[in-house]
Amino acid sequence: MGIVTMSSRNYVTMAALFSINLLNYMDRLTISGILPYLENPADAKPKPNQTCTGCAGFGITDSESGLLQSVFIVGYMIFSPVFGYFGDRYNRPLIISIGILVWSGATLGGSFAKSYGALIAFRALVGIGEASYATISPTIIADMFAKEKRMRMLIIFYLAVPIGSALGYIVSGQVAAAACDCWRWAFRVTPGLGVILAILCMFLIKDPPRGESEHALQHSSSASTGWRAYLQDIKYIVKVKSYVWSTLAFATVTFTIGALAQWIPTYIRWATAYEDKSYAYSVKWAGLGVGAITVVAGLVGSYVGGEVARLLGRRTKQANALVCGFSSLLAGPFVYIALTVAHVHKLIAVTWTFMFLGMVMLLFGWAPLAALQLSIIVPTRRATASAIQLFFSHLLGDALSPFLIGWISDGIRASLLPPGVPTALPKLEDASHVVIVAEERAQRYALYSAALMSVVGALFFIISSWYLPGDMDAAQRQARGRRGSGDDEDEDLQQSVDSVAEPLVKPATSDVSVNTTDQLIL
Repeated sequence: MGIVTMSSRNYVTMAALFSINLLNYMDRLTISGILPYLENPADAKPKPNQTCTGCAGFGITDSESGLLQSVFIVGYMIFSPVFGYFGDRYNRPLIISIGILVWSGATLGGSFAKSYGALIAFRALVGIGEASYATISPTIIADMFAKEKRMRMLIIFYLAVPIGSALGYIVSGQVAAAACDCWRWAFRVTPGLGVILAILCMFLIKDPPRGESEHALQHSSSASTGWRAYLQDIKYIVKVKSYVWSTLAFATVTFTIGALAQWIPTYIRWATAYEDKSYAYSVKWAGLGVGAITVVAGLVGSYVGGEVARLLGRRTKQANALVCGFSSLLAGPFVYIALTVAHVHKLIAVTWTFMFLGMVMLLFGWAPLAALQLSIIVPTRRATASAIQLFFSHLLGDALSPFLIGWISDGIRASLLPPGVPTALPKLEDASHVVIVAEERAQRYALYSAALMSVVGALFFIISSWYLPGDMDAAQRQARGRRGSGDDEDEDLQQSVDSVAEPLVKPATSDVSVNTTDQLIL
């Protein structure tokens, strides 16, 4: 009994997983830092210092810009269930390594795309590769650590999200600017790092037995294989009510984050040009500003959110869901205020302040949400549960929001422009004041929907908290191979659990409170 000892191999594995997660988000947000270059008309005149060839944009619309991120998410979510199935049954470091090589190769390929359609195809491949990592990594952490150590390790793991996202914004913009405004070089930074990490992954990442940290399934191989076993997994997962509601809540969070991640650097440029074009931020400085607040807000939000959930978890089993709900509720108004005042030059400091607070709240619940999901699913089905949650949260969230925001923005801009003014969006530097005002308003009104979705997510998290204590107790009983009162009505579910798990642990011999963020007690 007691907390599982953290070996040096676990430290090394955590360092490797953190590094890969950082690269994952750096690669994912590269596209957002160079959108203005891609929106430039293909026949735009090169700048005097631009000696590179083949670096013209594709002249794409706002909706087409959004589709670049949406198609990435579509590939990501479609293949998440596939990797979830493999992640519960086969060698996880090998699956992660293959995924890294796929997304690194696709990113490099995108830098050679000769058309918008080709770039779309490469972005979809990047999503497929990243799906392998996102579904599996949290399950490795859960199998290595238990109780409050698990929450601390999840906090560290998710600190890579803001750091990687900020690096994606900053590095892509800086590299493109340094390469004579050539956006293609922004895609050539991460692939080499990806290959190195893929090789190291095979030697550094530990693949612990499923449920090792809870003394469950010790020395067993994996879950049963075959489509029947997979259907049993899904049947088990969808009956966990707190899981269903938290998945819907996560969809609203990803909707908001996906929309902001894609559009805020571009929106800031149009907003700062609203009163006078001379105030407009360059692509380089817009990306730098958004990247800076993202990394600081993410570090603060991820760490403080995880610690609040860990401490509150000593008092109530509902802690993780309540922390996520509270942060989502506050994020919406903060983002709304930031968008509303962004076009007023004298209030630009207010814009950055409230955007920072909004990002803090959006990232406040990342570690608690991961801990929530790990607490209500038995060890042999965690990768599948993670994959299904990723699928539906992205389907309803950031697979939709970048394109939807762009589509709404295009429609609003067309309605605001006076008759006779072309609706095709020119470069900001060449745009008239009428076009700048219309585009700023169009993007702002479209982005308000992202703020609203965050508030809706708070409601879903609250509903999830109602079911969370019972679902945690049920997962604990099932992981131990025991039946509890009220389980008779779900006999077929218990039999499916028993088919992949023997009696899993020795009886507890000491008093350990369940009111912690550990979720599954040692």
